[in-house]
Parts: sequence; C-alpha cells; structure tokens
Amino acid sequence: MLDEITELVGIVIIGRNEGERLSLCFRSMAHLDCHKVYVDSGSVDKSVVIAGCNGIDVVELDRSKAFSAARARNEGFNKILQLNPAIKFVHFIDGDCELEKNWLAEALQAFKLDSKVAVICGRLREKFRNSNVYMRLCDIDWYRPPGKVDSCGGIATYQRAIFEDSRGFNSTLIAGEEPELCSRIRASGFEILSLDAEMGTHDSGMVSFSQWWTRCVKVGFGYMSGSNWGGWKKQYKSSLFWGLLLPLFILITLLITNYLSLLLLILYPVQVYRVFRKIKGDDLSRYDRFIYAFYCILSKFPESQGLVLFYIKKVTADNAIIQYK
Repeated sequence: MLDEITELVGIVIIGRNEGERLSLCFRSMAHLDCHKVYVDSGSVDKSVVIAGCNGIDVVELDRSKAFSAARARNEGFNKILQLNPAIKFVHFIDGDCELEKNWLAEALQAFKLDSKVAVICGRLREKFRNSNVYMRLCDIDWYRPPGKVDSCGGIATYQRAIFEDSRGFNSTLIAGEEPELCSRIRASGFEILSLDAEMGTHDSGMVSFSQWWTRCVKVGFGYMSGSNWGGWKKQYKSSLFWGLLLPLFILITLLITNYLSLLLLILYPVQVYRVFRKIKGDDLSRYDRFIYAFYCILSKFPESQGLVLFYIKKVTADNAIIQYK
C-alpha cells in the first residue's frame, strides 16, 4: 500500500507562522515517500526553513496578492502536479495538524469501493481537547457523522481529476471555501464521504475568549459569503436573528415597553436548552453537550459581527484574512 500511496498521492500542506506545530505535521507524514508541498502565506517565523530541513518542496505565496487558504491550496495543487503529473489523489492538510499514520491507506481503499466519491474525510480530533473549553468546542466541531455528507473541512483527500475539473477552490473566498467547492462537486453528480476512521489531530492553539470570538467572526463571515453561491442560508439567518435583530429589537423597545422587552431575553436560555436536546453523539458527555449548546448560542453575536464585516469588506475591497492566532 505504501508503494501505491507513493505513486498515486500528493500531499499539500498550508500554513502561516505555525512554528513547532509545522515540524510535528511534517514528522507525522515522514513515513510516506510521496511528493509533498508546503505552501507558506507570508510567515515571519522559520516555517519555510523548517519545511526545507524536512525535505519538503516550498511554495511562497506572492505577498502582493491577498492571502487565503483557498489560494494556498490551489497553488499547492498546481505545484504537486508539476512534481508528479501522474497522481490520482491529493490530500490537503493544515500546518497545525498531524496526519494519522494509516489515513491515506484507508482513504484509497474507500475510493476503490465507490467511483462516485470525489472527496473523503475522517475523524479529526483536537489534540489538546481537555486543555480548555475552546479546544473542547473545536473537537466537537470537527466531528462529521460517518456516511455521505454535504461538505467537509479543510483537511480531506480528493480525487485529482474531479478537483481539477471543478477548478479547485474559489480563491476569492477568505472563509467557507470548502463547502462552496463541495457544493459544486455534488452538483456535478459526485459525493462527499465521511469515514468512521481517524484522519489526524489538530492543534488550534486557542487559549482565550478573544481568539474564540475572532474565530466565530470568521465563521459568520463565511456564512454570509455563502449567500453568493447559495449555501448556508439557514446558518446566516440564525446568526442574523439571534445575534443582531433580536438584541436590536430588545434595545429599541426597551423604553417603550417599560422594560418589559427584557423578558425576551428568556428566549436565549430556552434556545440553549433546545440545542442541548438536539445534540447527538455517543461519545459526548452531558457537560460536552451543555457547553456546546451554550457557546452555540453565544457565538451568534460574533457571527453577526462577521455578517456585517462581510459587507464592510465588500464595500472597501478589503481581502485581508481573518486570523484568530
């Protein structure tokens, strides 16, 4: 199987100022003799040097153009094709992740079983899940139920031909590029498969509320950008209602109703309870489900900020990436 991976698979790693996490990422795939490309988005640390020391081909993105994960993955894909035009599959991974040793073998076997599958993802786990509530939330977020799904995250394995025919990621998107590509792939008659198998670990490095808030702003921005391609309508409407419209309504009517409008605040704990009841997952404790439900509703406020930011960036033509670390 290792020989098959060497011949058929290319790996694209993207990153920006990941430091030691990048070393761990490269180390996790050192046993694989396939072509690997690291795409750097303007790092000011030693990321490029680390890649060179690990024998990884490097693409440094032109700093005069706006950075985005989508752009980085596309340019990494183009470089992989130059190194090995015969590849059949490409695996994308971020520099803050470590690849599970047997993942590519699992993915290739699944591709053989169903030619209609274009993208395969597996279980990505937060490496330091129990360090704090924010990393615990990330771990829950990474979960995809096994089977056919609508979309995957940034870490996944693609059929090269279908990725190429779909013209890759939309490099103009600074958030939400994965579901946008997956929607085009599904529209062309192919499917996204989530395996009940370990794919790797992720180290978000998220230790503060402000980092979590900024990450949620990016999520909201992605929801709003989905309006351009027909996705995430339910999500951005939910963020708009709970994070912006309802609070504004309460504030505007506060004096008119002699403070009675404050009673509407009860809707937030009620919604937390509703989300808590809906959460599924045999490996999730009651505590996991509660904090996820609580932060799910709390996240509507930074997400609504992301909705507004989408229009601000659109008017000002600002394409700067949104970073939480």
